[in-house]
Amino acid sequence: MKLNPRPLIGLNLFLAVVYFAAAELGLSLASLHSNVTPVWPPAGIAIASLLIFGPRLWPGIFAGALAANLLTNIPAASALGIAVGNTLQALVTYWLLLRVLRWQRSLDSVADVMSFVVCAAVLAPLVSATIGSLSLCLGGADWSRFTSMWLTWWMGDGFGAVIIGSFLLSWSKPGKLSSRDIPELVSLFVLLFIVVLIVFAGWFPGRVKTYPLAYLCLPCLLWAALKFDQRIVTTAIVVMAALAVWGASQGYGPFVEPNPNVSLLLLISFVGTSSLMTLVVAGVTSERRKAEADRAQLGSELEVHRRRIEGIVAHVPGVVWEVWGKPGNQRTDFVSTYIEKMLGYSCEEWLSKPNLWLQAMHPDDRERAMTEAAAMFASGKGGTSRFRWMHKNGQEVWVEARSIVVCDESGPVAMRGLTMDITPAVQAELERAELLRRERQAREEAEDASRLKEEFLATVSHELRTPLNAVVGWSRLLRGGQLDPDGAAHAIEIIERNALMQKQIVEDLLDVSRIITGKLRINTQPLDLLLVIHAAIDAIRPAAEAKEIEIRSHFEAPGVIVKADVERLQQVFWNLLANAVKFTPARGAIDVYLQQQESLAEVRIEDSGPGVPPDFLPRIFERFSQADGSSTRKHGGLGLGLAIVRHLVELHGGTVSASNRDENGGAVLTVLLPSMKPAPPREFITHV
Repeated sequence: MKLNPRPLIGLNLFLAVVYFAAAELGLSLASLHSNVTPVWPPAGIAIASLLIFGPRLWPGIFAGALAANLLTNIPAASALGIAVGNTLQALVTYWLLLRVLRWQRSLDSVADVMSFVVCAAVLAPLVSATIGSLSLCLGGADWSRFTSMWLTWWMGDGFGAVIIGSFLLSWSKPGKLSSRDIPELVSLFVLLFIVVLIVFAGWFPGRVKTYPLAYLCLPCLLWAALKFDQRIVTTAIVVMAALAVWGASQGYGPFVEPNPNVSLLLLISFVGTSSLMTLVVAGVTSERRKAEADRAQLGSELEVHRRRIEGIVAHVPGVVWEVWGKPGNQRTDFVSTYIEKMLGYSCEEWLSKPNLWLQAMHPDDRERAMTEAAAMFASGKGGTSRFRWMHKNGQEVWVEARSIVVCDESGPVAMRGLTMDITPAVQAELERAELLRRERQAREEAEDASRLKEEFLATVSHELRTPLNAVVGWSRLLRGGQLDPDGAAHAIEIIERNALMQKQIVEDLLDVSRIITGKLRINTQPLDLLLVIHAAIDAIRPAAEAKEIEIRSHFEAPGVIVKADVERLQQVFWNLLANAVKFTPARGAIDVYLQQQESLAEVRIEDSGPGVPPDFLPRIFERFSQADGSSTRKHGGLGLGLAIVRHLVELHGGTVSASNRDENGGAVLTVLLPSMKPAPPREFITHV
């Protein structure tokens, strides 16, 4: 606490007066020596003053101590030494507590109480007792009494610091008493007052006033420690100490001895020990109250968050759930109320019946969904699964479950997720598939009608004939009802695959048309080139796996950024990879390289096919150009893919080139694109 000069002087004067008065009271009980007493309240006053207001009050302590000792029958030099020792005692306590231990000026925990007791009542009094006893002996006191004077001084200063210092420190902190506590508080002090008067002040009936009944005070102190804060606790201690000292000075109490100094030492030892015990119990109680308050606050906050989460979950258009255990033997711990809307089951039913999620599943999907759930649980990563649940009324409900896996140190233990009703989306997909089928049929008829117009259309018809024959043939089988359900599913799969081949041809024709008319546009944005390459690899993966072709990635610059149209750039790499897969024999390999060449990003695709004939290399990127243009050629295609690639790369400000490997055969297609920033070199290889 910082003080202005005038209030500081006033506080020092006030402290000197209070210190002097307390010193006179303590010295009035001296018997071993006029300046040595077992009861020394000024020690607690001095220490508390410095801890509350700061070390600049040391002059008040020094002045009060010097004045009190100068009025006794000792030399001025001895009085000066005693004043120095008393002042140093308070300063040492301040330094140990606030500078060394970083004490919080509080007695609200056991650690704080013990720190205060050790520093203020054990260590610091060593200074004052040693300096004071030496000052008296050097001033003429009997050296044979040095030990008894030192011990009395040390105990008097120590217990004075504990009793008075803790009292002043506790009352320096703000606090309020509830009106409901007043009756109990009054009862406590009345009982304490009566017990102390009986034990220490001669109120015990009969002629003997020295029965060993000091322990009767302990329940009152414990009452204060367990029910009230440190202010009431220290007040009770001071009341007990004051009455006990007064009674001992009158010859009452269980600690009366022929030697008055010994009587007071025994009394102050009991009072000080009781005070320490009570302060520790009060500290434990304060810590417990604080822990309970923190726990109550945490519980309140958790309840608020729980209600908030429940409110959020209640408005999620899907089932939020949590299950514990391995799939097949799981316990559902939570499910949102949306389950009743989706399937007609109440939350109580879903929680009370183990594995109800599996029992409510469509029989055809149960085994597959169980296998997928077990795989996701074992992986520890979760995933997405589609299956059909059966509504309580028997209706099929298509759902998509997205889940995560909860793990501890032993591995996966639970799963959490969200299950959405996707029935409308699935129905829309089926309707869209029907529309696509009709559209394909109309397109086939239009293409058949114009196939004979010119030579180019003849080439197109050659490329379309094979998938069309498959589509028509399987369609007739479907229409004629000659297929069982599995055969029908296989027919639809073949029809869809061949339709996708036709779709790619049409898209190439449309892109060429846009290129010729100048209507092909791109929308560029900064993007990670590595992500685009990965997407293209993922798209071509099924075709590569069908031929058991290994795709190897060599990424030396994985963080390169380019400004491009993500869809068109992915189309470029898909075309290049599709071309490589087409010309690579079964069980071959394709290498994909990503490198940084100064300000350019280089993507190079090398296959293990036969390579490009040298005379065809100059024309490889021209429209409708093919190395083998005969109708009996081994590899199909319209010769448009690489032409589209060249145009798209040039729109992005880059270049594309083709060459052959020097050894082992195979074609090399290289794309150079301007990069926005270089990436630090790093190399890793992924086998697909």
